[in-house]
Amino acid sequence: MIPWLCVVIFSIEINGAGSLKDRRQVVRSLLVKLHQRFNASCADLGPEDLWNRADIAVSCIGSSHREIESRAQQMCSFAERAENDGEFILLGIKHEVFAYGDF
Repeated sequence: MIPWLCVVIFSIEINGAGSLKDRRQVVRSLLVKLHQRFNASCADLGPEDLWNRADIAVSCIGSSHREIESRAQQMCSFAERAENDGEFILLGIKHEVFAYGDF
């Protein structure tokens, strides 16, 4: 069996962030929502020197390419819908699905 992995990276601009605290509030909220909805690993990739920007990484693993590609698409759609809440502007999305060796 070959495990399949996906990595999705969202680049966002945070509306009205005037401090690191404002940035953290928006980023943490998004990380929690992604983790709870998709049971995925999530991380804030920075940049640490800008309060109004963030790159969010989400990853998950599964047993088939179809399953993982579908989950990646669902995560992208989720981020696009979350943008409508007005806390951030989605600047870009990158995602990759790949097989991870033989077990």
